[in-house]
Amino acid sequence: MSIPLDSSAVRIDGRLMAIALAFLCAGLIAVGAVMEGQPLVALAAVLAVPAAVSVLARPDATIPVVLFLIYSNAMVVAVHFHGVPSIAAMLAPAPLIIPLLYNIVLLRQRIVLGPALPWILAFVGWQLLSAMFSRAPDQAIEGVMSTVFEGLLMYVLITNVVRSSRILRTSVWALIAAGTFMGGISVYQQTTRSFDSDLGGFGQLSDGAGFQVAEGRGTVHQRRLTGPIGEENRYAQVMLMLIPLALSRFWIERNVGLRSVAMVSAMLIAMGCALTFSRSGAIAFVLMSMVGLALKFVSPKQVGLLGIGGLVLLLAVPQYRTRLATVPTALGIFGASSTQEEPDGAIRGRVTEMLAAARMAIDHPVFGVGPDMSGEYTREYGQIGGLRALEGSRQTHCMFLEIPAETGLPGMMLFLSMLAATILSLLRTRSQIMDSERELEQTVSAFLLAMTGYLVMGIFLHMSYVRYFWLMLAMTDAATCVARMSNKRTTPDAQAAIA
Repeated sequence: MSIPLDSSAVRIDGRLMAIALAFLCAGLIAVGAVMEGQPLVALAAVLAVPAAVSVLARPDATIPVVLFLIYSNAMVVAVHFHGVPSIAAMLAPAPLIIPLLYNIVLLRQRIVLGPALPWILAFVGWQLLSAMFSRAPDQAIEGVMSTVFEGLLMYVLITNVVRSSRILRTSVWALIAAGTFMGGISVYQQTTRSFDSDLGGFGQLSDGAGFQVAEGRGTVHQRRLTGPIGEENRYAQVMLMLIPLALSRFWIERNVGLRSVAMVSAMLIAMGCALTFSRSGAIAFVLMSMVGLALKFVSPKQVGLLGIGGLVLLLAVPQYRTRLATVPTALGIFGASSTQEEPDGAIRGRVTEMLAAARMAIDHPVFGVGPDMSGEYTREYGQIGGLRALEGSRQTHCMFLEIPAETGLPGMMLFLSMLAATILSLLRTRSQIMDSERELEQTVSAFLLAMTGYLVMGIFLHMSYVRYFWLMLAMTDAATCVARMSNKRTTPDAQAAIA
């Protein structure tokens, strides 16, 4: 006698079967990795399946995770310090493809074309032409590919996955979390003077013995902290961009706990920035504060509080005062210094590199010397009226001179048009939502200040670690698009149409 089976009771869910099989495979891989002495591979195998399940259940959960990993440079640190294959760092943004496909294929949402996208495409095209006309096309094409993968693709992914106020908010918090993590490690390293350890790659130090500061009756050498980035001024630039984001969350979050977290985060991020002892970072912070005051992102009272906070920071880190005291000596290059001190070697070297870049742009006004090729010419051009003899391959140390030197004046015009498209679109959207969407207005203003900080420091830095520029540009345009769509839904005409 056969007993009929209730199909609803004994039906095996194919998805559960697939998940069980995936866990089994991951377990076998983990066991094999342990036997081969690869604990990191084993850990990755164990974590991969639950991560994949959570992603399939909620695709947008990958967005803050990916942003945290990229901004904290965690994947690059894993490659350089922990033996992880280099492909892992290259594929760090790849998980964003999942929410991208979810939005476009399943939800049938339109592809977002950010304000800067047409200019990015034109810039990439001109870079390709510049590479073709350079003296080493095979080498120059690598610079084009860097713009494509770290710039264009990053921009398209982020602007098409950060589509709502909720996702924008979690994304901003992910960036703040990355800065808090990096700043916290730097504060710990300075407080404990753990200068003999790189703290797993997240507490790297500048080369050399540092700079001399008075301590007690003698002098000591203060090392400049570089966090997970590995270069002090670039680390300052990365951290500086996060300060307005953290302050914006402090001013607009309603939850007292979140406001407290935002303030602590802002303090740790600022400390991390200060511990780089970057002179250009201090200049950029002042100019960024002035732009914030002009935009009414901060009130005069808040600027005063920021000034007091800066003074407290200088008291807490007296070594920074010593470092900033050398800024006036830079004017000696132009004969305008009121001191008798000569500019230090670093300043003379950078000005020489900037002059070399300017001469490159003059000699190659149309196509430049080729993407990522300026370093090959800096020593040659630096010998013409330079302030310091340059050795080896040297960077230009000025983004606004490097771009015309490498891609000519047309390349510079396309780059400036890209920035103008982003900034003008943001300002236009901000004026439309100023009275109706305070949270979004503060968020887009914070991104504008972040871009301001990056660009001001770009006067003193070249375009290395360029993924941070493209990530912040993409987040700025994503915030603008989210604010614009929110404004369309809340305007009286839109509400009448819905009714």
